[in-house]
Amino acid sequence: MNESPAKVKPVHAHAFFTLDLSGAFNQILCFDYHDPDAYYYKLLKDEKSYREELERLLASMNDLLSSEEIRVNGVKVKAEALMINLDFRGEAKRPTITFYIEFRGELKPGENVYECVYEAGTAEYDYEVYWLLPRGSKILRVETSTFYEIYDERFLIMWARLGDRYDGYEKIVFKISPQTFQSSRSSRQAP
Repeated sequence: MNESPAKVKPVHAHAFFTLDLSGAFNQILCFDYHDPDAYYYKLLKDEKSYREELERLLASMNDLLSSEEIRVNGVKVKAEALMINLDFRGEAKRPTITFYIEFRGELKPGENVYECVYEAGTAEYDYEVYWLLPRGSKILRVETSTFYEIYDERFLIMWARLGDRYDGYEKIVFKISPQTFQSSRSSRQAP
């Protein structure tokens, strides 16, 4: 397939972060596109081109992730996109590309810190980022240049709109109660 996805434009993104007390950070990242020529839909008819394009996009995401500096409690960790999927939002001209990304950090009872440094820029589309912390967690402080709101002490939504500037730094300070941490460890060790 010799066509180019040049006319394909991102129009929205959202990401969902969850973490469990073992230190696994899981992210589902979805990009919605406007695809006037149905480039991605046409790829479904050519298995080889479809696979090549998804492999290219996955490699591109991993290149982007390798340019970020992520730290959990001061220790640098490596994020990796492990899976990609192509879906459509009701019509051929509205593809969605979803990545599953994960990284692992050492969590502890009490205060924990997540930090991410990435390239500063201007939002090219609206996006939202949802953080869903485990029960027994409490978000203490957030540092970001985007808008944000904390719900119910353990849920965080950060967002930017088309044209908003972001400075390329995020920090989330949260605590995990010792009781929650201990009960999680005990349940994992149970027979």
